[in-house]
Amino acid sequence: MRTVAFIPARKGSKGLPGKNKKLFLGKPLIQWTIETAAATKIFDHIIVSSDDKDVLQIAKDCKKLKVVPVERHPELATDTADMDDVLYDFFVRPENKCKYICLLPPTAPLRSAEDIKEMYKFIQLDKYWTVVSVKWSDFIGWVEKPTNHGPLPTYNINQRPNRQTRNDFFLENGSIYWFKHDIMVPYGHMISNPSKTKLYEMPAERSLEIDTPFDFYLCEKAYEFISMAKADKKLQQSIQKPHGNLGSVGKKHKGKPS
Repeated sequence: MRTVAFIPARKGSKGLPGKNKKLFLGKPLIQWTIETAAATKIFDHIIVSSDDKDVLQIAKDCKKLKVVPVERHPELATDTADMDDVLYDFFVRPENKCKYICLLPPTAPLRSAEDIKEMYKFIQLDKYWTVVSVKWSDFIGWVEKPTNHGPLPTYNINQRPNRQTRNDFFLENGSIYWFKHDIMVPYGHMISNPSKTKLYEMPAERSLEIDTPFDFYLCEKAYEFISMAKADKKLQQSIQKPHGNLGSVGKKHKGKPS
């Protein structure tokens, strides 16, 4: 195998119970990710890892799309289970060896096949071990109680930045992670070296994650916006234009929204 998509879809969700099989615009949420992965036409197999029999049945029903349902061990399906452990447990096995792995959480249904394919171009370069999808942010925030001296700001409080002078930040949007099998298995992590990591920026409307009923509502409205933009050139340009210019980690340049 050369390329494998891995869709993790455990049963337990406290924020939105049963979310992976909940109907999103007429289809089970996980089916959106399966169909988007299949539309890229670059995966040898699309693995659906779950402890939910209903989700595994949805995967079985998509067998024509190269989908392989895999029942996950209960110990790797808890609230505290680490995704790196889930990935390692599957890909360390000789029969699952491949070259490139793409992690596609089903909670991000608005990613496009083009996003996945563009990131695939980068992971094939020797200089990158991992490619991570992100969204742009100029947030101004605090870390609560990192020490005994109270919360810690992420900016200089003596020179409080306004919106035009804030630094660019790129936040993981939980949508797409590409990484190499021969790096992930020895290290045990999908992200092992920041200097070998490429950030791929996605627009806000395709970067939404579903963890709560409100998130679900927002994603449905964002889908309506994206569909509307396809018929409106000005809206389409606003979706396609990135806010920041990304290189590898540590080589970003300022970019402000218009």
